[in-house]
Amino acid sequence: MGNPSDSQDLNTALCPYLDLALLLALSGLDGLIDSSFGPSLQDLQCLYSVSVQTISILFPVYAGFKTAGSVLYVPVHAVINVYTLMMVCVLVSSCLVLVIPLCSSFWVAAAASSGLGLTSGVVNSARVGKIGALSQESAIPFHLMGMAMCAGNILGPLIISPFLNKTINQSNASNMSDLVVTSIECGGSDSRIAYSYLIIASTGTLLVIVLAVLRYCLQNSPKQNSDQKNNYPFGKMEIIFVSFQISLIFIGGATNFVYGTLLLLFGTQSSLSIPATTMALMTSSFYSVTLLGRVGGMFVSLVVPQLCLVTSCLVGVLAASVLLVCTAEMSSEFLWAGSHLLGLCYAPLFSALLAWFVKNVTVNDTLYAIFIFFDLAGTSLIALSIGQLMSHFQPQMLHYSLAMIAFIQILLFLCLFFFGKLLRKQYKEAYAPLAGTKSG
Repeated sequence: MGNPSDSQDLNTALCPYLDLALLLALSGLDGLIDSSFGPSLQDLQCLYSVSVQTISILFPVYAGFKTAGSVLYVPVHAVINVYTLMMVCVLVSSCLVLVIPLCSSFWVAAAASSGLGLTSGVVNSARVGKIGALSQESAIPFHLMGMAMCAGNILGPLIISPFLNKTINQSNASNMSDLVVTSIECGGSDSRIAYSYLIIASTGTLLVIVLAVLRYCLQNSPKQNSDQKNNYPFGKMEIIFVSFQISLIFIGGATNFVYGTLLLLFGTQSSLSIPATTMALMTSSFYSVTLLGRVGGMFVSLVVPQLCLVTSCLVGVLAASVLLVCTAEMSSEFLWAGSHLLGLCYAPLFSALLAWFVKNVTVNDTLYAIFIFFDLAGTSLIALSIGQLMSHFQPQMLHYSLAMIAFIQILLFLCLFFFGKLLRKQYKEAYAPLAGTKSG
């Protein structure tokens, strides 16, 4: 006969791993939805009969409401069980995903994208907060979260690509301002794109079932006392340190994803005039290399300090951005090589930055929510601003913007590093008398 306490101990031991597996699956779904917008933009433009400028707003609308959803999570999760909240939001998201390709009005699609962003933002904050609670001793959960999101980013274009219509560009102009009116001749049935969105919605529904199992089977696991660690005071120096961290996350937290989203638009509308189907595959390849960079970053973080990893990534991002400014429109091979180098360097940056930050300042749920808010707000603003710059001036504005962002990131991190050293010196001075009394 088995001892009931043994099975309870086993359940307690397995719960964090099951929790992490579910959170990683939700991260993958988040990446899957995010990366589906870019490859399907031309089909949706054809479906709604709108201009390039108008269709480029669809993803920023989604990202903006996702930012609002991350803030909405803070008051809502205090009164609703986290698993129940995630279940409801993922179910609603799965329904709204289907509305986007099934309607023929851009404004209905924008409204559906708004709701999708709002519910996705709530789930995003919930999973990052719980992953942060599992990351007290190691940076690996943060890196795994990035890998799961990147895996979803890869699957998105691969799922969308077979259902793309054959579209013919009516203009070979490198200046996208020539494309104010709809200049795409649609081929085939516009409804084929809906099948790919159906696959995404089905994936979300499957995760709702898994969430329900965890909600009712693992809810009572006694592990909720490890994320309250406020050992150090939070003074002015810490506030300055957090402010620089927030600025760095805002300006470049998800810039690699924004670049991947706009990569298809650059390839099809620049002087290269690469077909949309080819660019969809290049986008998927870009995210594949990003996943490789995340895997490499996770293993490197085991043997190299996070500070070295962050510094190497920032230098690599700047070098790749400058390379793209000079070579992106020379040929598709140069675009492929430069973009993939950028993705490789950007890949582990966000996870390594968070892990390095946690080792300097005690992070609670409120700070995680703030980080997510500014990450999503930056994603929305960068996507909107770069998309509009590309459409009003030239596609090459994508790479000019990336180079400027990389330069600003390095300056912000230098300030962050400086204040980090001051913080460590402050802690040593504060606790030196205590150490002296213990040794005496």
